[in-house]
Amino acid sequence: MELAIKIYGAIAKQTATPRELEAELLLRAATRLQAVHDAWEGVGPTLDNALLDNRRLWTLFIDSVLSDTNPLPRETRQNLGNIGIFKRSR
Repeated sequence: MELAIKIYGAIAKQTATPRELEAELLLRAATRLQAVHDAWEGVGPTLDNALLDNRRLWTLFIDSVLSDTNPLPRETRQNLGNIGIFKRSR
């Protein structure tokens, strides 16, 4: 059963749109942060790992949004970049 789940996950990632993949990554990061919050006592390295992964994710988003090849309007890209910088610093 576990192998089937891994295969299904790999296929889903291959067929996902960039927007779906971004949504999945954000949801996964938020879920990890919520789990840390819910089990606050004795979180240890779980907190550090969740925060590091969240920071890495937002760094990738910032790089993508602020890239000159990004088709979004400049103002939208700048606003998203500002959100990303704020989120990454938290």
